[in-house]
Amino acid sequence: MRGWEFLAEDEAIDAAIDKYGKDPTTSVAYCAFETLGDRGGPEHRFWFDLFLKLAKSDHVGWA
Repeated sequence: MRGWEFLAEDEAIDAAIDKYGKDPTTSVAYCAFETLGDRGGPEHRFWFDLFLKLAKSDHVGWA
């Protein structure tokens, strides 16, 4: 996604939702998948870390 490096986390989530749909976690995951060829690169790291943050905040209980 162009300009990702200038986005705050909330702006990045909004941009991902605009591109991929309503669910923030899934939309951010798709952005991380887009950069999979550059695994370990700064853009991939940004989206993957944001995905992990969202996934952890959605986690409830043992499952």
